[in-house]
Amino acid sequence: MRGRAGRPGSLLRRFAGRFGAGLLGGFVVGLGYGPVTVISRAVVAGFAPELGELVQTAAVNTLASGLVFGLAAGATFGLVAVLETPLDLSSAASPGTLLRANRTTVLRQVLAFGPLLALAIAAGGRIVVELLQGVLGPLAWSLSGGLVVGAVGGLGGAVAYVFAFTAWGQWLVVSRVWLPLTGRLPWATAAFLDDAYRRGILRQAGAVYQFRHARLQDHLARAFEAPVGTAAPPEPATRARGS
Repeated sequence: MRGRAGRPGSLLRRFAGRFGAGLLGGFVVGLGYGPVTVISRAVVAGFAPELGELVQTAAVNTLASGLVFGLAAGATFGLVAVLETPLDLSSAASPGTLLRANRTTVLRQVLAFGPLLALAIAAGGRIVVELLQGVLGPLAWSLSGGLVVGAVGGLGGAVAYVFAFTAWGQWLVVSRVWLPLTGRLPWATAAFLDDAYRRGILRQAGAVYQFRHARLQDHLARAFEAPVGTAAPPEPATRARGS
């Protein structure tokens, strides 16, 4: 049985989904962060350690960094998901109003998400290091170093969260960058949709634009799916007209 928004079952699924995504993403970031820090420190120190020692140190740092970043990102992503309140599409006056409201919400989330993830990385790193102390050899996680790493990770994690899990971020990536860049939409996307609405091609249903005529939508869909250089298949003569 599916739980409604706000019920324990629904909140648990939202937390688990975002926690898993954050854990995987943070662990991958940690896998890249670990060996880079070891090599950079060796270069800055001006000495060349033995290859075996360098590989061992890089492997330990990679595993520890993956756990630190993964657990911190997973917990923060999951907590933000639980605190989210879905926007009501039917109550929005227009698509522009919904977009501005979502943008304001996202900016507030970033202001809370960045510092929260930074603290989770700084504190979680200390906990992970203490738990793995002796198991992976001598480990160190200073408070100042943890705060610096947490600040950078918090900023990067906040940006990743916006682009991956918010409607406004996906609007920026897909509708404002990718589709115009590939020639599928004009750069002034909002103005283009508004002009189509004024000309009667689109209609507005709350915060959503829809094609006014279903036959036009079907025709454009067939033309898009048809191979380049071929005509779209003819429309059935008995097709019912929609409005």
